[in-house]
Amino acid sequence: MIKSLLLSLLSISITIAWGQPPTRSVIKSGKFFDSEKKQFLSNQFIVVEGNKIIYVGPSADNYRAKSQFIDLSNSTVIPGLVDSHTHLLFMQKSGTPFESDLIEHSDGDRLLRGSSIAKSFLEAGITTVKDLGNSGQYLDITLKKAIDKNWVWGPRMLVSGPIISPPNGQFGKLAYLHKSLPAKEYTIVRSVDEARSAVKEHQINGVDIIKICATNDNGLVLSPEQMRAIVEVAHQNGLKVTAHATYDEIIRDAVEAGVDGVEHGYGVSDSTLQLMAKKGTYLVPTDGTYDGYKGIVDLAKSNMSDQDIKQFVATSKDRLLRAVRAGVRIVYGSDLYLYTPRAIGLEAKNTLVSYAEAGLPVSDVLQIGTYNAALAVGKQAMFGVLKEGALADIVAFDGDLEKDFANVLYHKVYFVMKDGVIYKGASK
Repeated sequence: MIKSLLLSLLSISITIAWGQPPTRSVIKSGKFFDSEKKQFLSNQFIVVEGNKIIYVGPSADNYRAKSQFIDLSNSTVIPGLVDSHTHLLFMQKSGTPFESDLIEHSDGDRLLRGSSIAKSFLEAGITTVKDLGNSGQYLDITLKKAIDKNWVWGPRMLVSGPIISPPNGQFGKLAYLHKSLPAKEYTIVRSVDEARSAVKEHQINGVDIIKICATNDNGLVLSPEQMRAIVEVAHQNGLKVTAHATYDEIIRDAVEAGVDGVEHGYGVSDSTLQLMAKKGTYLVPTDGTYDGYKGIVDLAKSNMSDQDIKQFVATSKDRLLRAVRAGVRIVYGSDLYLYTPRAIGLEAKNTLVSYAEAGLPVSDVLQIGTYNAALAVGKQAMFGVLKEGALADIVAFDGDLEKDFANVLYHKVYFVMKDGVIYKGASK
């Protein structure tokens, strides 16, 4: 049933020589961002063969024969953006009950909608996402496979499967008829043995990362022993672990348990940030700007006040800057599952703008959105970089991204290549 729904999308897909990139492409960049060194360079060439970058440098004369030439000399060229906190299969209106989406939409609905959201992310220049649950029982793996098979357009997906959580998941008080929803959306654990088994089940089902909900809105938490067991089994199987954790005590418990990353971290103390820096635990600040939140709240006709939005933005900014000062590695993640007035992939970049508005230099922000995100999952040689041997994920903006960051980031995406295939922009 699900597969037939996805296959039906083929009839409306725009063909772009699926899976058949040119044998070789020579790309001339204008302003070129080196994400490893965090610096902009001028007049660099990128040579792509198949789905890989085979050369980056100031001259490509040796490669011009029998190559497609792509002139991006008026553009800022960066690695494809990497959004490390998405929920492509879940959507909610601001201020509505968490369970509404699951009650109103079937698995098929969520997959079809998710394919549209995935396309929006790719067209915005986000070529890789880390999708962290709220995707039923492994619907994220189904969507990932559909993208990998070129049935639908979308970014490369690294997926967590159902979030491993204490009882009730992230739901509030549920009506009796809906008491079964947490088990359909999460992997619920009540003991150390169940925690170990949950990781093994996820590994068998083919996840790329383990996501835990260290605490939920009902005050229930995973114990330090449960979190340590999850980390131990995950690491034994080559999987990293990231934790939804929002207040200091549970963040510290998760860090001491050995998680690789912390999502949100709103109430984190300076001492816990110092511990994170010491242990190499990364932080994904899922922040936004006042304008971004205001648009979402107004669209939903939510009763959140302007003052509440301003206060949330201010405390988020303070947490981000304290983390940077402590030496914590910052990783971009939008956590955008709310209906937005703009295309959702476009709106997901609001988080990057929020980092810039907080005072981080554009070069830092771009490294956070590319190299740091790849480094967090141990894939820094594959994506998030423009260098020999990396996958050919290349995005170009029409204009100077360094000097006019928000405007160019939002409105000037000119060229998108993923795995050597052009999804947006003309070759010359």
